[in-house]
Amino acid sequence: MVEDVGPVEESPNADNILSDLASNETSLIGLLRTLLSPKTLPHLALITLLSTLLYWIANLDSAGDIAALGFISLSCGYGLTALFSSHERVNSWITIADRTEKEETRNPIIRLLLSFKICIFPLAISGALGLLVLMLFGQESAVDLPSAFPIGLGALFILWAVAQGRSFGSWASSLAAQKLPEKQITSGNIKTMIAFQTSLILVLSLFGIIAFESLYEKEVNASDAIISNIGFFAFAIGAYGLTVAWTWKFRQMALRDKALKKFTSRWTLLVHVFATWHLLTIWRQLVMSPGSIEVFIEEVLLMMFTVFMAIWSITSQSVGAKFKFISSENALPWGLSFGYAYAGSVAMLATAFSDITYVMVTGHIIAFLTITWMQKSVLAKILEQHDFAVNIARNTKKSSPQPEDAVVITEQIDTTESTKETVALLDEIEVQWDGAVGPSISDDVEWSDVIELKD
Repeated sequence: MVEDVGPVEESPNADNILSDLASNETSLIGLLRTLLSPKTLPHLALITLLSTLLYWIANLDSAGDIAALGFISLSCGYGLTALFSSHERVNSWITIADRTEKEETRNPIIRLLLSFKICIFPLAISGALGLLVLMLFGQESAVDLPSAFPIGLGALFILWAVAQGRSFGSWASSLAAQKLPEKQITSGNIKTMIAFQTSLILVLSLFGIIAFESLYEKEVNASDAIISNIGFFAFAIGAYGLTVAWTWKFRQMALRDKALKKFTSRWTLLVHVFATWHLLTIWRQLVMSPGSIEVFIEEVLLMMFTVFMAIWSITSQSVGAKFKFISSENALPWGLSFGYAYAGSVAMLATAFSDITYVMVTGHIIAFLTITWMQKSVLAKILEQHDFAVNIARNTKKSSPQPEDAVVITEQIDTTESTKETVALLDEIEVQWDGAVGPSISDDVEWSDVIELKD
């Protein structure tokens, strides 16, 4: 009897990275609800007021050190608050409690002002930290630490720009890994993928140019907008072409597997759209001359986006971990801590360069380079993991018994079992060697006819 050994199982590590990316928490709406909860809105109003006030102080003569100390103290204060926010009592101090019947009948303005009492705890910690620094490292101290804060905050701006690109890349890779088809050998035309992405980028760039031109002019002509901004289209397509050439080998390798092909198509498209938006922002601020209010609003929104994506990135990486650095209980305090540090970086650099435009352009360039570098690194890592898993599966298959070997082994087992059964049957038969029961075999045989004896 031949037994069926079945197919060789695939390595459990196959496409492990894609599985990890797909398992990340991608519910941005849930995180947004946590950060914008009505029970914590006074914290968001406070960061807007204090950041604006400290930005104004930073532009005063010889007041940059005080503004930098304020930003750092607030950032550290909310960071410490986040560490203890999981405690029930601390959480009650920084969250608006449910309204009672008496509070419902109170004047709405008074009720609004009283809601800011939830900011007392982090402000107290921030104030204590600021005073401690001034006492230990003031003007009479050998080390004038507050004077070094503006430089430190300005240097952090590079970190925030890199974090913006990496956090978006983390979300985009997780989104691209969702609902991929099963592993299956396939093929594709890389030129078709590139042509589709190029067309989509051009269309989105055109809509972006027309949308921003409408902010500066009452009447916008599409043809005039294209001609006057032809440099941007050449810039965007050139950047896309260089990125494609840089990742060409990995794009071609991804075409051999259906899941890899789908992931690569999604991933590169999302990254290129994000990179093109950064290029459009750089072009607008250098060529189209937007208003200062528009730049301020855009950068505030960019700061919120950067902080939001950074929180999501850290939260998704801590899923399943024993110690979660950021959770639903402390997401807002950590976000406010990052927000004060980000605003302080922008304020210090804007004061140093006397123009916020070039500071913002530098940040967009760093974010663009970061997301472009991630495009190749993510593809290389996933393809390397995929090839490693395939080699393990092949080696496992080679070392496993083949069907022919299984037949030989089974036949040997069957033969051995038959031999054992025969020996057992012979043991049960009683052989009479003396012929007492009946005639022996030697009585009926004529030995002379069988054997010829020779001298």
